[in-house]
Amino acid sequence: MESIIKEKLMKYLDSNKALFEEQHGFRSGRSCLTILLETLENWTKALDEGYGLDVVYLNYRKAFDSVPHRRLIEKLRSIGINGNLLEWLNSFLTSRTIRVGIRGTFLELMKVLSGVPQGSVLGPLLFLLYVNELPKCIKCDMKMYADDTKLWCKITKYEDSCILQDDLDKLKTWSNVHLAVEV
Repeated sequence: MESIIKEKLMKYLDSNKALFEEQHGFRSGRSCLTILLETLENWTKALDEGYGLDVVYLNYRKAFDSVPHRRLIEKLRSIGINGNLLEWLNSFLTSRTIRVGIRGTFLELMKVLSGVPQGSVLGPLLFLLYVNELPKCIKCDMKMYADDTKLWCKITKYEDSCILQDDLDKLKTWSNVHLAVEV
């Protein structure tokens, strides 16, 4: 079922150009290699033109576990996912429980309040949709592979390094707001 939904969802996203080009993770025709080659091309061009580069690598710790379900459902609704599909996705995310066990002793079942199901077919795509807005929040160049992000700024004058810092501040604010677990 997940594979069918993922295929239909990807067709919808591709036909509506809903995913930013900066995202390379878990997408057809995009990979670790494509992100590496595109980044290398951009950096080489800047250096060949005589400019410096400020580069920052980011990795969101436990990012897949931190996605609040309600916010993800709202983001899905905002890109036009609705009706039975939205209801199914909501159920897929929120109808989960976990139980911790140690040496045959188990705690009571607890409801899972956040995160996309890791190891599932849909989990990675749902995460991409959750972080999809990041490229429109910043001014620097960026490339993303799921929860790994590269930001860089071509340095033509002193003020250019301030752009990178401003973008880092924006990403920190976004992370504090959007990756905070809701109860």
